[in-house]
Amino acid sequence: MADKTPDETFSRPLRLASRKSALAMKQAELTRTLLAPAEIEIIGLSSLGDQVLDRPLADIGGKGLFVKMLEAALLEGRADLAVHSMKDMETRLAEGTCLAAVLPREDRRDALLGAESLHDLPDGARIGTASVRRAAFLRHHRPDLRISLLRGNLQTRLAKLEAGEHDAIILAVAGLKRLGIESGWTALDEAQMRPAAGQGIIAIQARTDNPALLARLAHLTCADTADCATAERAVLAALDGSCRTPIAANADIAGDQIQLYAALLSADGQELFEGRQAGPRADAARLGQQLGEDLLAACGGPDFLRG
Repeated sequence: MADKTPDETFSRPLRLASRKSALAMKQAELTRTLLAPAEIEIIGLSSLGDQVLDRPLADIGGKGLFVKMLEAALLEGRADLAVHSMKDMETRLAEGTCLAAVLPREDRRDALLGAESLHDLPDGARIGTASVRRAAFLRHHRPDLRISLLRGNLQTRLAKLEAGEHDAIILAVAGLKRLGIESGWTALDEAQMRPAAGQGIIAIQARTDNPALLARLAHLTCADTADCATAERAVLAALDGSCRTPIAANADIAGDQIQLYAALLSADGQELFEGRQAGPRADAARLGQQLGEDLLAACGGPDFLRG
């Protein structure tokens, strides 16, 4: 495709692809607001991952299903932009696309619904989650708990808790806040439930053939969030992390320094390998790569990741 001039870029509504869930559409609306006064048309799409809810996501293609659906819309010219929850994004993007903007991070923690704390849950309580990371940390701290599959959009998960299908569930604080749900949940201490890489971050993906649009989007990027995301995603890349692998990675910025924590767990939560790296934020990618390699060496190599 030929490069477009600035006038061509904004002479028609920009088409923004999003998943159809209420949370995804809320994130798309936020992006539309940030791009004002440009006119934005939101295109809601549904994937196999949204339709098949009775099996773990890893069994039907992983979180990449959601991203690939939106990437296809970009590459086929049906959309100019795609909005993602960064924690769903694989470390390799489709050729011809890039991360065009990284929005300021919302609260990265996980939330417990149905109890005030993990300690308050009775022995053998049923707790719902679709995340292998959350399940592994739960089993690490509370091996007595019964982990049950919980999939679907946020409203579906809340309804299943209300119906008594689970004693408690775990959701991302960022999603709850973005949908205006301010009560009925407790944020979990990160010492108990380390967040996923990229959790709480909205990412905007675009094709690389439109420099005028990319320049416009670049102004939306939060530098602190982008550097944290770079470090966290570098850990995943080093570990070749997938939705089958319990991995946590969290970075914090202090001035021109970045501090990075990461953990790798066995699926049953009984083995936990963790580490830290710190250094100039300009070295975020290198620090993440090094920490990922350190964890891989500590767990004994790639065989651990394959369970």
